[in-house]
Amino acid sequence: MPDDPTTGDPPERPAPDDAPEHPVPDDAPEPRSGHVAGLRRIGVFVGCGVATLVAALVLLLRPGAGDNAPPDDASGLDAWAPYWALESSLPEVAAHSEDLRELSPFWYAAEGVDSIVVDGNAPAAEVEAFLVAARDAGATIVPSVVDALEPGEMATLLADPAQRTRHAQALAEFAASGDFAGLDIDYEQFAFADDRSTWITTRPSWVAFIEELAEQLHADGRTLTVSIPPVYDTGRTPDSGYWVYDYAAIAPLVDRIRVMAYDYSTASAGPIAPLEWVQQAIDGTVAASGDPGKLVLGIPAYGYNWVVATTGTCPDGEDSGRRAEPVYDETTGEWAFTYQLELSDGATACTQTRQVRYVDGEGALARAALAEAAGFGGSSLWALGYEDEAFWNGLTEVGPRGA
Repeated sequence: MPDDPTTGDPPERPAPDDAPEHPVPDDAPEPRSGHVAGLRRIGVFVGCGVATLVAALVLLLRPGAGDNAPPDDASGLDAWAPYWALESSLPEVAAHSEDLRELSPFWYAAEGVDSIVVDGNAPAAEVEAFLVAARDAGATIVPSVVDALEPGEMATLLADPAQRTRHAQALAEFAASGDFAGLDIDYEQFAFADDRSTWITTRPSWVAFIEELAEQLHADGRTLTVSIPPVYDTGRTPDSGYWVYDYAAIAPLVDRIRVMAYDYSTASAGPIAPLEWVQQAIDGTVAASGDPGKLVLGIPAYGYNWVVATTGTCPDGEDSGRRAEPVYDETTGEWAFTYQLELSDGATACTQTRQVRYVDGEGALARAALAEAAGFGGSSLWALGYEDEAFWNGLTEVGPRGA
């Protein structure tokens, strides 16, 4: 498992061989919507004191925050809560639980056929406190479970009918033992670690697994959500996106499909979730699923800080750089700025050129508005504790609680 996600540079997520290049825009980096290294957003706000900088700058909104609104039904908003953001997300549970339809703790992992465990990096006391607070606030808890197996292992597991059944049973028992309202299955190794050539055989195994798990959860009065990267059309070509998850086949089986329409750029500087690309993901998943009401748009409320150039030798040291004024890009719907970071310990020194890009509360609302226009069944915030007050103000102004 990765170290503390608030330190270090954003890790490069492996993509399948011959991963499709996204046509919007032509010169953009390869689209990689999803979660990094099997654990979502492990490089969101990065190193050398810059986490505080980016979080603070998210509060600098352009005028008109709240003009773009999410679905009119405020209960159509879900949120993930990663273990590395508990300090900021815990206060949000009591303050905003009534605005959330589902709350997904993000610290559970499938490590084997029968093994569903808490991530070893998750702080035990804080995790327990979060769950207690969420239950006390009346939140509907639908924990996310990620695929923590080695590349290819989950695909092999699901291809074996006996192991597939055992795994579905283990997940259903996990949901029952925790008295959870349902589960969110977030198995991304197929898309980002397994070779693309395996998708043709993984796809039917995945669908069979979802069918078995849905049957067991539904029989016990629980729900099934899946979080998967987008497709861009109904085909299975290199330009079709992550068709291994077969939107059309699983849509009738699950309660919700969360479309991870973010992380357009990870390993190198670029937009987080450019609006034109988000719209293409929306159009593609609507066409592929045939049921937009089952779809939930994953919306970002975070930023990345990339090192784009370095001169000298960098030690550990204090940030003595100067900040630049954030600039809003109407095309991508995001903020960006570049600054110099000087580091020195008296013996060695360096200057880094860093580029920051982020989506603020208004940007998150704008993306949720796109989902509403497409008939989606809601939006899901990545992540609770990352958002700014403008996001909640926008919900209050337009939702049924603000009517």
